[in-house]
Amino acid sequence: MKIYTKNGDQGYTQLADGTGLHKAESRIQAIGEIDELNCHLGLIACNLPKNIEQSIAEIQKSLFALGAHISSNSPELLGNMKLVSLHDIVYLEEEIDQIESKLSPLKNFILPGGNELIAQTQIARAVCRRAERTLIHWVITEEKEDYQTAIAYLNRLSDYLFIVCRYLHKELNVPEIPWKSGK
Repeated sequence: MKIYTKNGDQGYTQLADGTGLHKAESRIQAIGEIDELNCHLGLIACNLPKNIEQSIAEIQKSLFALGAHISSNSPELLGNMKLVSLHDIVYLEEEIDQIESKLSPLKNFILPGGNELIAQTQIARAVCRRAERTLIHWVITEEKEDYQTAIAYLNRLSDYLFIVCRYLHKELNVPEIPWKSGK
């Protein structure tokens, strides 16, 4: 199979089930943004402590499954692959609670940065928020009620990534940069 087909040269692509769509449609944008998020997670996982690296690997699997579901209208193609579930959200919440228990309470908004890994994790958090907004747009536009849990999952994932940033500040001994409103 060739990697290039030239079918997309005019701005169109196909879903996994063969359905043709314009690349500017929100469904395709959601797939792309989830893929982008997964790539950012792969990058930051290269430098994370083992316990968080393992969590990121689980998250990446869930994101791949979410992308596959968005990419197909065919239950036959998806087989028994599960869409993200409440179990996945609970997993993130437990991870957040476990990490947050090691941190001092948040008293200010904090600015992204401090070191490269923390900044990359903040970028992943921001990309996650964008993917969430695009997924919401597709869900509303196409009336896809079965994706409400996926929306909640992305929302919780951005919270998780924020807590990972705070954890990295502590573990790497990099001070958080508080935002001061000037008021």
